[in-house]
Amino acid sequence: MAPAELVTIIEARTGLAKYGKSIREAADFYIDHLERIRRCNVTVSQLAAEVLAAKQRDGFGALYRTDLRKRLHRFATDFGSRPIASITVEELDDWLRNLDCAPKTRANFRANVGVMFSYAKQRRMIDTNPVEQTSAPKLIDKAPEIFTIDELTTLLNAAVTVEPDVVPMLAIGAFAGLRDAEIKRLEWSEINLSRGFIEVKASKAKSARRRLVRIQPNLAAWLSPYAALSGTVVPNNSRKKVDYVWHTAALTRWPLNGLRHSFASYRLAATNDAAAVASELGHTSTKMLYSNYRELVFPEEAERYWSIKPSTRAENIVSFRTDDQ
Repeated sequence: MAPAELVTIIEARTGLAKYGKSIREAADFYIDHLERIRRCNVTVSQLAAEVLAAKQRDGFGALYRTDLRKRLHRFATDFGSRPIASITVEELDDWLRNLDCAPKTRANFRANVGVMFSYAKQRRMIDTNPVEQTSAPKLIDKAPEIFTIDELTTLLNAAVTVEPDVVPMLAIGAFAGLRDAEIKRLEWSEINLSRGFIEVKASKAKSARRRLVRIQPNLAAWLSPYAALSGTVVPNNSRKKVDYVWHTAALTRWPLNGLRHSFASYRLAATNDAAAVASELGHTSTKMLYSNYRELVFPEEAERYWSIKPSTRAENIVSFRTDDQ
């Protein structure tokens, strides 16, 4: 080491000692500073790709990542080439307000774009998350729509008549409350009729937590004719078949997430046990139940709901699966 370099090191160490710091700490601080300057030039498009890759590595589900990708892509369409650190609160506020969508959709955009800026803050690209300072849209608190008892009875009976292989997926949605995505991933080996439980594996649950959902007596009646089946519960071309069932039943509406919401509403009315119902739904708290489902139906309606059982048995229950293979 040259004498001049040694003198520089001694002077630096002496100066840092006054503040109780070492040369190593000073070097780390300055390297971090330079790295933050470099990362401030990361564009929205680059960051969006980085966030999506991080979410995949962290084990987030495909449906969540698909929705996140769609909304970040929309944001990147307008801001893609801009450095993330240059986006202002005012620009975000204006962009969100100018979206041609319902308040709920705007709130979803706000949440997803906020995920990206939170990641940037965590990675020290920015000091604050500007999305947190934008105005949240006012959402009207509306109770979820559910199937009436007559509607659901008509729907299931129509399925038995015209498309019996979709009966299990409909019945599980209505009487076990699984999410659509969970039903699509469900296999017959995870339905234990003898013990009376459906296992939702962690890898297939939105919450990434395993849970057991009790099979109610009327659900067992709907599922028992299919007990010998294997593979996935949802058959091929299920969407087309369910549409046909709906038209055959001559229903005038299909409530959004109607089967799951119906389960939650009628189950809560029957048990008055929010904690148990929340657990069956895969929720971590009872907050959503109390805010969305409390007193949505009366106890006498719940009693009728949980008495919905098949009036006829589908013919050729096993053979229909071979038609779709």
